[in-house]
Amino acid sequence: MAGAKPVTSVGGAGSSYDATPFDARVKEHGKITLGEAKAYANTLAPEQIYTACGCYVCYCPMCPSCCLGISCLINFCGCCLMYNPFMCACPEGSAGTWTCTDLKGVSYWLVPVDDAGTLAWFSEGGCEGNGSNLGVGCYCTKLC
Repeated sequence: MAGAKPVTSVGGAGSSYDATPFDARVKEHGKITLGEAKAYANTLAPEQIYTACGCYVCYCPMCPSCCLGISCLINFCGCCLMYNPFMCACPEGSAGTWTCTDLKGVSYWLVPVDDAGTLAWFSEGGCEGNGSNLGVGCYCTKLC
């Protein structure tokens, strides 16, 4: 992963300090924050940012070895990303990051978290914190 720098946690969403390296927590589908994910994404070179289009397997940090299901992400309108039949996200400006806000005012983010195309999904609607301390809701690991 040329050019990417390691990111470590200084705690997130009210949790105690976690010195486990960012890439190890991602690989294990562990807890990361939106701030950590965006910091990692900003280290990616343009050639390391994948178009998020294809089939993904979803995993949750609360049960990291259990598959939550499969999701197909589709690029449409030239830049936006549809990630379920009723939700889409548009580029945020950060490297490879997509975001949207629904009609209830809840914001969502999809952020690249490794060089294999895995995306972390964050939502302000849960009890995972807010802002840069917002905890990951699930991981979308690219199949094809």
